[in-house]
Amino acid sequence: MVQKKKGLALVLVALFLVAAFIELSYGSVYFGLVFFALIVVFLYLLTKQSGRKEIKSSKLQILFGVLLILLVVVYNIYRNSEFQTLDSMVMLLGFSLIISNLRRFAEIGRFSVYFSFTFLFFYTILFLIPENIGFDLPYYYGHYFVTLPVVTLMQKIGYNVSIPAMRLIEVCGVEETVLKIDLACFGWYSLILIVSLVFAYSETIEKIRTKKLLTILVMLVLASYFANLLRVAILVHLAYFYGVGTMMEVHSHLGWILFAIFLLPVAFFLLNRN
Repeated sequence: MVQKKKGLALVLVALFLVAAFIELSYGSVYFGLVFFALIVVFLYLLTKQSGRKEIKSSKLQILFGVLLILLVVVYNIYRNSEFQTLDSMVMLLGFSLIISNLRRFAEIGRFSVYFSFTFLFFYTILFLIPENIGFDLPYYYGHYFVTLPVVTLMQKIGYNVSIPAMRLIEVCGVEETVLKIDLACFGWYSLILIVSLVFAYSETIEKIRTKKLLTILVMLVLASYFANLLRVAILVHLAYFYGVGTMMEVHSHLGWILFAIFLLPVAFFLLNRN
């Protein structure tokens, strides 16, 4: 029973994490903050049972955390640029290093250190490095694994849609428009967030056996993938029959709602396995 409760809490954290990211980036800041608060609550419930009591404070970690936050802030002020996903994760890593040395919040901080570091690792090897060598790996993934199958299926059932270029879907319905598919639209960030979350859970809260860890990752990633396939199809359908304005009204919230619909059966299966 305890294991099932912890598993359910992990699933809910995954759901709230994706929801908070989508809402804060593209939707309602207020919804995003509510989901973020729920993440903190469930992480506290998970980490307080981890059994790690001794906390050794490190002034070097605190200093490094402060420097990371200051570097991001100063850099963005100097470049007069907006805070992006990479900036947010670097600041989260810095903040996590600080609070992991505070007794009351140490376990949440430790979890968050693993989570943000894992996210930055995958973000670097899957996005930053390919981008700097001229190979847009995430966009190839989005084109061939999301955009192409969605458009091909919709063409076969009678929709007048096409792909004029990578990351673009031309919709000739009640109005002619071209939809641009961004990273978040085809679930690139969601996939990295989920993988990072599960790794952090395994390293800080409850060590998961390799076979079980891979099973959980595969099922969560598949849930996220199919949720985003359906999300893109629904958005194209709305733009086709009701126009871009209607599509944009549901654009931000649809992602995490569909993720929840796909995630809950997966969670039920995982929590009832031996």
